[in-house]
Amino acid sequence: MYKTIYVPVDNSDYSNMALDVGVSLAKTFGAKLVGSHVYAAKMHDKRFKQMEAGLPEEYHDENELERQRQIHDSLITRGLQIITDSYLDIVDKKTAEANIPVERRSLEGRNFKVLVEDINTNAYDLVIMGALGVGAVKDSVIGGVTERVVRRVRASDMLNNTSSTRGETGAGEPASGRR
Repeated sequence: MYKTIYVPVDNSDYSNMALDVGVSLAKTFGAKLVGSHVYAAKMHDKRFKQMEAGLPEEYHDENELERQRQIHDSLITRGLQIITDSYLDIVDKKTAEANIPVERRSLEGRNFKVLVEDINTNAYDLVIMGALGVGAVKDSVIGGVTERVVRRVRASDMLNNTSSTRGETGAGEPASGRR
Protein backbone atom coordinates (compact mmCIF):
# COMPACT_ATOMS: atom_id res chain seq x y z
CA MET A 1 0.00 0.00 0.00
CA TYR A 2 2.71 2.51 1.01
CA LYS A 3 6.10 2.42 -0.69
CA THR A 4 7.50 5.75 0.54
CA ILE A 5 6.65 7.43 3.83
CA TYR A 6 7.77 11.03 4.44
CA VAL A 7 8.39 12.33 7.97
CA PRO A 8 9.64 15.90 8.53
CA VAL A 9 11.47 16.10 11.87
CA ASP A 10 12.36 18.88 14.32
CA ASN A 11 13.14 16.87 17.49
CA SER A 12 9.92 17.96 19.24
CA ASP A 13 7.83 15.39 21.10
CA TYR A 14 5.29 15.52 18.26
CA SER A 15 7.92 15.01 15.59
CA ASN A 16 9.48 12.14 17.50
CA MET A 17 6.09 10.47 17.81
CA ALA A 18 5.46 10.99 14.08
CA LEU A 19 8.81 9.33 13.39
CA ASP A 20 7.88 6.35 15.58
CA VAL A 21 4.56 5.98 13.74
CA GLY A 22 6.37 6.31 10.40
CA VAL A 23 8.93 3.65 11.29
CA SER A 24 6.18 1.29 12.45
CA LEU A 25 4.15 1.78 9.27
CA ALA A 26 7.25 1.50 7.05
CA LYS A 27 8.08 -1.82 8.71
CA THR A 28 4.49 -3.05 8.30
CA PHE A 29 4.29 -2.12 4.61
CA GLY A 30 7.92 -2.74 3.64
CA ALA A 31 8.24 0.94 2.76
CA LYS A 32 11.18 3.31 2.64
CA LEU A 33 11.09 6.15 5.15
CA VAL A 34 12.24 9.60 4.03
CA GLY A 35 13.22 11.84 6.94
CA SER A 36 13.66 15.55 6.33
CA HIS A 37 14.58 18.69 8.21
CA VAL A 38 14.44 22.28 6.96
CA TYR A 39 16.82 24.99 8.12
CA ALA A 40 16.80 28.68 7.18
CA ALA A 41 20.38 29.92 6.77
CA LYS A 42 19.45 32.60 4.22
CA MET A 43 17.05 34.19 6.70
CA HIS A 44 20.04 34.81 8.97
CA ASP A 45 21.96 36.44 6.10
CA LYS A 46 19.16 38.97 5.65
CA ARG A 47 19.13 39.74 9.36
CA PHE A 48 22.91 40.19 9.43
CA LYS A 49 22.69 42.69 6.56
CA GLN A 50 19.99 44.60 8.46
CA MET A 51 22.30 44.85 11.48
CA GLU A 52 25.40 46.00 9.56
CA ALA A 53 24.75 49.69 10.24
CA GLY A 54 25.23 49.00 13.94
CA LEU A 55 28.69 47.47 13.49
CA PRO A 56 31.73 49.41 14.72
CA GLU A 57 33.19 51.90 12.21
CA GLU A 58 36.16 49.68 11.25
CA TYR A 59 33.72 47.15 9.75
CA HIS A 60 31.98 49.64 7.42
CA ASP A 61 34.54 49.26 4.62
CA GLU A 62 32.84 47.31 1.79
CA ASN A 63 35.65 44.72 1.58
CA GLU A 64 35.53 44.16 5.33
CA LEU A 65 31.73 43.94 5.28
CA GLU A 66 31.91 41.30 2.55
CA ARG A 67 34.48 39.33 4.57
CA GLN A 68 32.25 39.52 7.65
CA ARG A 69 29.23 38.41 5.61
CA GLN A 70 31.12 35.37 4.35
CA ILE A 71 32.28 34.46 7.87
CA HIS A 72 28.75 34.88 9.22
CA ASP A 73 27.22 32.87 6.38
CA SER A 74 29.72 30.05 6.83
CA LEU A 75 29.19 29.85 10.60
CA ILE A 76 25.40 29.99 10.43
CA THR A 77 25.12 27.52 7.55
CA ARG A 78 27.52 25.04 9.15
CA GLY A 79 25.82 25.33 12.54
CA LEU A 80 22.36 24.77 11.09
CA GLN A 81 23.64 21.82 9.04
CA ILE A 82 25.03 20.25 12.22
CA ILE A 83 21.65 20.64 13.93
CA THR A 84 19.89 19.18 10.89
CA ASP A 85 22.30 16.24 10.80
CA SER A 86 21.67 15.56 14.49
CA TYR A 87 17.91 15.39 13.86
CA LEU A 88 18.37 13.13 10.84
CA ASP A 89 20.80 10.90 12.80
CA ILE A 90 17.82 10.00 15.02
CA VAL A 91 15.90 9.01 11.87
CA ASP A 92 18.86 6.86 10.79
CA LYS A 93 19.08 5.19 14.20
CA LYS A 94 15.38 4.32 14.40
CA THR A 95 15.18 3.05 10.83
CA ALA A 96 18.35 0.97 11.30
CA GLU A 97 16.89 -0.59 14.45
CA ALA A 98 13.76 -1.50 12.47
CA ASN A 99 15.82 -2.65 9.47
CA ILE A 100 13.98 -0.43 6.99
CA PRO A 101 15.45 1.64 4.14
CA VAL A 102 15.89 5.34 4.77
CA GLU A 103 16.60 8.51 2.84
CA ARG A 104 17.81 11.72 4.50
CA ARG A 105 16.70 15.10 3.15
CA SER A 106 18.43 18.21 4.44
CA LEU A 107 16.55 21.18 3.01
CA GLU A 108 17.21 24.93 3.17
CA GLY A 109 14.57 27.64 3.11
CA ARG A 110 11.32 28.73 4.69
CA ASN A 111 10.12 25.58 6.48
CA PHE A 112 6.53 25.22 5.27
CA LYS A 113 7.30 26.37 1.71
CA VAL A 114 10.17 23.92 1.30
CA LEU A 115 8.17 21.06 2.82
CA VAL A 116 5.21 21.72 0.51
CA GLU A 117 7.50 21.85 -2.52
CA ASP A 118 9.25 18.63 -1.51
CA ILE A 119 5.99 16.79 -0.81
CA ASN A 120 4.28 17.96 -4.00
CA THR A 121 7.33 17.29 -6.17
CA ASN A 122 8.05 13.80 -4.87
CA ALA A 123 4.47 12.55 -4.40
CA TYR A 124 5.22 10.47 -1.30
CA ASP A 125 2.63 7.78 -0.57
CA LEU A 126 2.14 8.91 3.03
CA VAL A 127 3.18 12.06 4.91
CA ILE A 128 3.31 11.98 8.70
CA MET A 129 3.89 15.23 10.61
CA GLY A 130 3.68 16.21 14.22
CA ALA A 131 0.62 18.35 14.86
CA LEU A 132 2.88 20.81 16.68
CA GLY A 133 6.62 21.40 16.59
CA VAL A 134 9.38 23.01 18.62
CA GLY A 135 7.54 26.34 18.57
CA ALA A 136 4.36 24.87 20.07
CA VAL A 137 2.13 27.40 21.81
CA LYS A 138 0.24 26.28 24.92
CA ASP A 139 -3.26 24.96 24.18
CA SER A 140 -2.67 24.91 20.40
CA VAL A 141 -4.15 22.01 18.48
CA ILE A 142 -2.12 22.42 15.30
CA GLY A 143 1.04 24.39 14.70
CA GLY A 144 1.64 27.01 12.04
CA VAL A 145 3.99 24.92 9.91
CA THR A 146 1.75 21.86 9.97
CA GLU A 147 -1.34 23.91 9.17
CA ARG A 148 0.34 25.62 6.22
CA VAL A 149 1.62 22.30 4.87
CA VAL A 150 -1.75 20.56 5.20
CA ARG A 151 -3.48 23.40 3.34
CA ARG A 152 -1.03 23.37 0.45
CA VAL A 153 -0.06 19.76 -0.30
CA ARG A 154 -1.66 17.49 -2.83
CA ALA A 155 -0.97 14.31 -0.82
CA SER A 156 -3.89 11.93 -0.67
CA ASP A 157 -2.71 10.38 2.60
CA MET A 158 -1.43 12.56 5.40
CA LEU A 159 -1.43 12.03 9.13
CA ASN A 160 -0.60 14.38 11.95
CA ASN A 161 -0.24 13.24 15.49
CA THR A 162 -0.91 14.33 19.01
CA SER A 163 1.70 13.86 21.68
CA SER A 164 1.32 11.60 24.66
CA THR A 165 3.00 14.34 26.71
CA ARG A 166 -0.33 16.18 26.60
CA GLY A 167 -2.19 13.13 27.87
CA GLU A 168 -3.59 12.28 24.44
CA THR A 169 -3.10 9.04 22.59
CA GLY A 170 -4.30 9.76 19.04
CA ALA A 171 -1.14 8.94 17.12
CA GLY A 172 -2.67 9.19 13.68
CA GLU A 173 -5.39 11.64 12.90
CA PRO A 174 -6.14 12.18 9.19
CA ALA A 175 -5.25 15.70 8.19
CA SER A 176 -5.92 15.64 4.49
CA GLY A 177 -7.76 13.53 1.99
CA ARG A 178 -7.14 15.58 -1.14
CA ARG A 179 -5.45 14.56 -4.37
